[in-house]
Amino acid sequence: MKSFPKSVSSLIALVVALSAVLAITTAASPAAGTKKVYWIDLAGTAKQHPDFVYFVADAGGQVHSIHWKNWGAERSVGKGVYHDTSAHYPGKPNQEGRGKLIATKPVKCTPEFGSKKGKDIYVYRHVKLIYPNGKGGRMTANVSATAGYLTCK
Repeated sequence: MKSFPKSVSSLIALVVALSAVLAITTAASPAAGTKKVYWIDLAGTAKQHPDFVYFVADAGGQVHSIHWKNWGAERSVGKGVYHDTSAHYPGKPNQEGRGKLIATKPVKCTPEFGSKKGKDIYVYRHVKLIYPNGKGGRMTANVSATAGYLTCK
């Protein structure tokens, strides 16, 4: 069996050792790109991967029973039930059914009020809502302003 020169053998041993350390470190760390991201509601309450979000303070659209995939990553998708609590005019279809939130681009934020006031956290900068139009179709709305970015200094 052919043997390598001592310097090559040492280099191979170093590469194997570094690979082992990297594998252990990677297994113990959270998924690449994940951050501790919060949704800050209109009352200032900060919560990670919320199961309920609303878009106006008194009556209107909301999504409940939300299950998120990849919360904290560059792009997270939440699926739940959309419900509109607004009063409906006669003949106006009720907008209820499946709701989907697509949150992207976590950005650093220091909220000016609420449960995380003055602390450096991350919030999603862009959020899109896909919800039923009441006629069997779907609508899309930009709900970025309700995810907390506007509370940042």
